[in-house]
Amino acid sequence: MSSLATLAQPLADGRFQCLACQWQCSLAADEPGRCRMRVGRTDGIELLNHGMISGAAIGPIEDHRLWHFFPDTTVLAIGGWGYALPLDQQRGQYGSLPVEPAKRRRLDPQRAADFALERLCRGVVWAFGEPAVNFEYVLALMQLSRAASRYTAIVTSGLLSSEALAELGPYLNGISLDLRGFSDNAYQRLGGISHWRPILRFAEEAQQRWKCHIEITTRIHHGVNDHPDELRELVHWIKTTLGEETPWHVLPGDAGSETAAATMRARRIGHEGGLQFIYGAEPNQPTRCPLCHATLISRQQGTSRRVGLDGNRCTNCGYAANFYLSIFKHHRESET
Repeated sequence: MSSLATLAQPLADGRFQCLACQWQCSLAADEPGRCRMRVGRTDGIELLNHGMISGAAIGPIEDHRLWHFFPDTTVLAIGGWGYALPLDQQRGQYGSLPVEPAKRRRLDPQRAADFALERLCRGVVWAFGEPAVNFEYVLALMQLSRAASRYTAIVTSGLLSSEALAELGPYLNGISLDLRGFSDNAYQRLGGISHWRPILRFAEEAQQRWKCHIEITTRIHHGVNDHPDELRELVHWIKTTLGEETPWHVLPGDAGSETAAATMRARRIGHEGGLQFIYGAEPNQPTRCPLCHATLISRQQGTSRRVGLDGNRCTNCGYAANFYLSIFKHHRESET
């Protein structure tokens, strides 16, 4: 892998524009991008996090809020350094490169893909740090993993550019999208940005053009993103754009009785708005058929089991739940 960004274009004034995330930074020589991981050079944009990983672990795919995506499978979760949202850079544990050289661990994407195969992982998920900031590594890992018949997924705040998604799309199966809220105020306070609607376009394009499976996670913060009108708009967007069967994970963003009550209200608003699958933070939540309420997936003590599914359909009533169970791109059953 080259240490120069692949999604970059030269500008007439000698700068280079980075096209990996939605910031689209134009960088002069020695000027850092807003992600803090890319720096302008005279011959391109240098990747400060080149080839580095921040962590890796093997575990169930459900750990990454992907509950309708290859349930009951083991995944290699891997990640790198850097975020795209300003507040994540300040608060997240992967916002700055380690000072000690020994902690700057490098792992070739081929070795990571081989490791997943050797450990019999069904897939690979980019789970730590923002994939847009680590685009070149993520793309190589996705390509190699799909070549080995592994599924691929990312956990993201949705800041990938259209250019980056066009490169990743053919190799990407699933997306766990961290949607902070549905208003300028919520995104300013929880992400440090007010220009957030391109995140919605990213999700729509990923699902409709690239047939990616998407699950939404929203962490509720009382007084910030829990106004009923805002939540109704969020639920309406999920239902009308991504589909009523899109899983919505509603979690408390902080401790306290007010947040707990707001989280329960949000889940109620989701059900009233027509979403079929809503999950909270409590353990052992099964997935039930929206029509007959039979258990489709049981979850007990960290283990998921498909108990009421025949392919994508409820074995009791035939409801098409549209779980994502194949690495091959496909249309949802409701569209065919």
